Amino acid sequence: MGKTEKGYPRALVATAACLGCAFFGVTMFFWGAMLPSLGETIQGVQNLPWILTLGIIAGTIICGAVMDRYGYKALLISASLALAIGLCGFIFCHELWQLIISAFLIGAGGGVLNSETIAIISDIYGDNLRGTMLSILGASYCVGSLLWTVICRVWSYDPMIPMKWSAAVIGILSLAFIFIPFPKAKLTKEDKFSLIDSVKLFKYHILAVAGILFFFQGVLEAISANYSTSYYVSVENGIGLPVALTSLIFMTVGMAVGRFALPVCLKTGGRKVAMFLFMAIAFIGALLQFLRPASQIGAFISMTLLGFGIGVTAPVIFDYLGQVFKKHSGAAVSLSVVVAQIGMLIGNFLVGKMFLPSSVEAGAPKYFPIVMCIMILAVCIAFPFVARSADKTKTKNLDL
Repeated sequence: MGKTEKGYPRALVATAACLGCAFFGVTMFFWGAMLPSLGETIQGVQNLPWILTLGIIAGTIICGAVMDRYGYKALLISASLALAIGLCGFIFCHELWQLIISAFLIGAGGGVLNSETIAIISDIYGDNLRGTMLSILGASYCVGSLLWTVICRVWSYDPMIPMKWSAAVIGILSLAFIFIPFPKAKLTKEDKFSLIDSVKLFKYHILAVAGILFFFQGVLEAISANYSTSYYVSVENGIGLPVALTSLIFMTVGMAVGRFALPVCLKTGGRKVAMFLFMAIAFIGALLQFLRPASQIGAFISMTLLGFGIGVTAPVIFDYLGQVFKKHSGAAVSLSVVVAQIGMLIGNFLVGKMFLPSSVEAGAPKYFPIVMCIMILAVCIAFPFVARSADKTKTKNLDL
């Protein structure tokens, strides 16, 4: 496979990015697949999802300025290894403080992988292909999360088995990245650009409103992936853990199908039609979850619709950002993702309280789908402002 005129094989780099994004799928669905099982054997583990989200935020913050200045390769390898080491922590460690460190490493590695892979695809493809390739990248995330949930479902009797296999595969593939030439850093030593400087990009209206949208999207993605299984287990006349884990598989399948279908929808109806259509589908899924919590078929349909709908937001919004940020694309992506992760952190922390034993006894979990409906509506309200801002600045290369 020959190199491009820029000195790197674009298809191979894109493949590496897709693998990294698949690894991030493990991070995002880690607790959704593991929490019910680990909660039965490790006291206090129910309070750890926010630690993982805190790690994602830390990794994302570090990622932006670092990859613009130093390139992608070393960061991609380091982040993948951090994720593998974090999984090993859950395999070999048993103390709660050790699991806290492991959860943080899983989050930090995933946070870097999420932002970095988006920035890679945004940089190596032009405006004509960026949206399509971001959809494929998002589908890779779904494939990773799907494989994770499937093996967790198959080996639900022993959660260590999925972690052993995943840690081994991620570790081996991350070392294979050493042999791939990556794009060079966009900034030189003469370019004065620090982590603090990157925050100045929020002066642009498009990044500010995109951040607001991503906050609500972050809450939605976190709670739907992490607590839907707990909802189906905790709610009165619930469907039980094995079926709940199976429903999570349906969510990842729905998300993968949605992201593969997105390029077609973008070509036929455009971004605005695609966004509102997919969000309407997600809303129906959340509403069905509220209306039919004790139905196995209802759970499968609901989770499929949720996954199909919520997977559209990131590719669409990052396509907008990729058009208007060139030189600092990594920082722009990371900043917006940080805001999304803050939403995830707050969402995991607050919604997690709905599933504490005292809250379960009071019947709080039954309101969980309503929270998802509210977040979907908030995303829909924020989206027109992002689209309007992008349309006004799409011909500009925004910079500091």
